Amino acid sequence: MARAKPPFATTKKGIAINLGPDERGLLRTLIGEVRELLTTAPIGDPKLARLFPPAYFDNDEAETEYQRLMRDELVASRLDSIATVDEFLGDDKLKIVTFAQLDAFCAALNSVRLVLGTLLGVGEIDDYLDEDDPRHDELALYNFLSWLLDSAISALMQNPLASNPHM
Repeated sequence: MARAKPPFATTKKGIAINLGPDERGLLRTLIGEVRELLTTAPIGDPKLARLFPPAYFDNDEAETEYQRLMRDELVASRLDSIATVDEFLGDDKLKIVTFAQLDAFCAALNSVRLVLGTLLGVGEIDDYLDEDDPRHDELALYNFLSWLLDSAISALMQNPLASNPHM
C-alpha cells in the first residue's frame, strides 16, 4: 500500500505526525530494545560501539577518563529522548508534535539506527538492497528508519523555530 502522506510534515498548526499504529508500535518496540541495552549492557558492549564512539584514538588513558566522565550524561540524554518519544508514539490521537518532541524523535531513532547498523555491519556501501543478501529484511528496516529520520530532519528544518529557536 502506498503512503499518502509523508511521516512528518510542517503545517500551519505545527509538525504533523503521520505514522500509523503499526509503525508506531514497531518504533516503540525498537526504542524499547535500545533502552534495555542502554540500561543493562556492560560498558564496552560492541552493540553500543557507535553510540559511544571513542574521543581519543591514540590515548587509552584519556579515552578511559572521557568515557568515565561523559558516559552517564550520554546515557541519560538518550534515555530522556527515548522516554519522550515512547510517550508521544503511544498516543494514537496525537497528530501534531512539538519541535522538542521531533528533535527527541531524531535522537532516539538515530540511536536505533546506530545499534542496528552495528549489528548488521552496515558500512557506507550498504545503501542498496540485494535480495540475495541474508540481511535483506534487516537492511530494509535500516533503510526505512533512515528514511523516517530524513523526513523528521526535513520537517525540523522547515519549521520556523529551526531558524529562530526563541519563537
